[in-house]
Amino acid sequence: MLFLRALALFCIQVQALVYPTAYQNTTWDDANWSITSRVPDPGHYQSRAHLSNGYIGIGLSSLGPFFEVESSAGGDNIYGWPLFDRRQTFSTVAGFYGSVPGFTGGMTNFEWLNELGNEDVISGIPHWSGLEIEYQGHFLNASTSVSEIGWYESNWNYRNATLSWSYIWTPLEGTSFFIAYTMLAHKLYVNQAAVQLTIETRDAANVTVYDVLNGDGAARAESVGTGFDAANGTIWSAVHPVNVSTDSAYIYAKTLVNGSIGNYPRTMTTDVSIAGSNASSIAQSISLSLQSGTITTVGKFVGIASADTFRSPQAVARTASMAAAAAGFQSLLNSHIQEWQSIFTPDSVDSYRYPNGSLPNDQNIIDQQIMAVTNSYGMVQNTVGLNATASVTSLYGNVYNNNLANNSIAVCGLDSSCYAGLIFWDAENWMSPGLVVAYPQAARQIANYRVSKFSQAQLNINDAFLSSQANTSFAASSAIFPWTSGRSGRCSGVGPCFDYEYHINGDIGLELENLYYVTGDTDSFRNNYFPIYDAVAQVYSDLLQFNSSTGQYSFLNATDPDEWANHINNPGYTNVLIKTILERANSFRNQFGLSTSATWARQAANIVIPTDPEIDINLEYSGMNGSVSVKQADVVLIDDFLDYQNPYTLSDLDYYAGKQSANGPGMTYGVFSIVASEESPSGCSAYTYDLYGSIPYARGPWYQVYYILLLLLHTP
Repeated sequence: MLFLRALALFCIQVQALVYPTAYQNTTWDDANWSITSRVPDPGHYQSRAHLSNGYIGIGLSSLGPFFEVESSAGGDNIYGWPLFDRRQTFSTVAGFYGSVPGFTGGMTNFEWLNELGNEDVISGIPHWSGLEIEYQGHFLNASTSVSEIGWYESNWNYRNATLSWSYIWTPLEGTSFFIAYTMLAHKLYVNQAAVQLTIETRDAANVTVYDVLNGDGAARAESVGTGFDAANGTIWSAVHPVNVSTDSAYIYAKTLVNGSIGNYPRTMTTDVSIAGSNASSIAQSISLSLQSGTITTVGKFVGIASADTFRSPQAVARTASMAAAAAGFQSLLNSHIQEWQSIFTPDSVDSYRYPNGSLPNDQNIIDQQIMAVTNSYGMVQNTVGLNATASVTSLYGNVYNNNLANNSIAVCGLDSSCYAGLIFWDAENWMSPGLVVAYPQAARQIANYRVSKFSQAQLNINDAFLSSQANTSFAASSAIFPWTSGRSGRCSGVGPCFDYEYHINGDIGLELENLYYVTGDTDSFRNNYFPIYDAVAQVYSDLLQFNSSTGQYSFLNATDPDEWANHINNPGYTNVLIKTILERANSFRNQFGLSTSATWARQAANIVIPTDPEIDINLEYSGMNGSVSVKQADVVLIDDFLDYQNPYTLSDLDYYAGKQSANGPGMTYGVFSIVASEESPSGCSAYTYDLYGSIPYARGPWYQVYYILLLLLHTP
């Protein structure tokens, strides 16, 4: 029976419309939008999958829903800037930022900004999905040797937003178990998640299953408490972000065997080898007697709530867990899939298929089809849907704080602590354009995050005294956003407001504008978003310096997207962006019956756009010479993001393609490809800027696209 089940699963896949991928032993099921990997690869972040529903998110091991610490490669298992912490699976709740004093990971050129206060840094919660197994002292978890794993398949189903693992575990010679895990983070009931384990043994065996809330995943968090209720089959743990005691997250997990509490011995354990060494760690053990050929099912039903979103987070988390268990795994799975598929529809994703539905026999095209699905999926799963917000309001309206979809999207989503979980321009410039066209309702949370931080952005003007703008006179209507932003939205060492990447403010304006154009929602734009747009135009106007000898306006002491060029004057992309914002702000003012600004019009018409007419290019900044080496896409962004009549488009493309550092991030060549395809009379080969074969910057087996080559995108 054990091996017949494995064979049956294999045959089902063979019958589907399955294509080879660029990675060995990995296939793409185009009918079901899923990738199947047949090579276990524990201990490596590239092989981990992740789940999120926009409120909760979690990273998972290659062997199952386990907490995992990265295997050291050449002595290195450390994340990069700015945290430099241990690389491991991560779980959190949207907006769960801690407060870290004297943050050593801050920018070395703005370290003194720590005097303004602590840094916002994402905190983790206990890794909540673990269902580990012990048999005669041998454990099935993230550290299990691959020598014990046979006939392995891991499947990421993007059409259903589920993960599953199936394999044969042989802990001792002559003893084998068929193991299958399936997992979801509910898209409609965003406080709920579930893991189902099915286990079948070839011979009768006594095993122990451990339901684990591993506190080692709660990075930069402090324990509030733990609990165990044997009669109810429940454990719980709560943490608050470091130095933020007002925001606690509660995780409840109820575990059922074959659909009920049953008469199975349960005990609580805080054994560090099982539950983790952090004070927030807790696990319950369940003793099972397995019979040969009999399938045993263990269901773990999780409820999660944070005080940021709910005024009674413990009660909400407990209720969510109990409700999930009462519904049962199959019912949860059905309602989750129904909600997910109502959002992630086939017509929202690019198709490279023939009219008969098949894909060409061309690996490049197959790769493009896979990434069309996986790239969109990666963004959409980190957003909260309208139905989910309505559901939370209906279920918990008396304790809900009405801020579920106000947290934007961090660079790496909710399943990673990379870049400290902060909000960069990535959300506005690199995620929102794709979201707003296909999923405009999902894109609103990017805009709503800036609305929630607008009052702080107005206060940030008061921090100009610490910058080169100390003597600048700012209008009362000005506002300025920091380069990075977390809970507070204020200026900091990692997120300076002045003398750095001022373009973040205009990037926010572009995102708000794009959302308006796509949705046509004039009321939301006029009442909620235009005040931000107008304030950005005003702060740009305040910051411009008039040169009476030339009659032009300059923008001084800034950094453009090329972060290797710090403290320069008249950054090329930023100055064209300022011109755009000033002109369009006046246009919107006119549309809404408000008085326009003659000052803005004059500044827009006379702002310095640095150029070199002799070689027909836009300069990256005033005074740039031919020795420049550019970290990432900069000047060429003018033709990608802005509606500007650029006389040097093609020459800019040719010139800066030769000046970009090979050690820069992946965004660069994507931008070049877009502009070349749009503007070049000869077009652009689809793979001209591909450094690694047919899949630019993608990691196998899950086709996860990344920015990083040798240097980090945001490192100063």
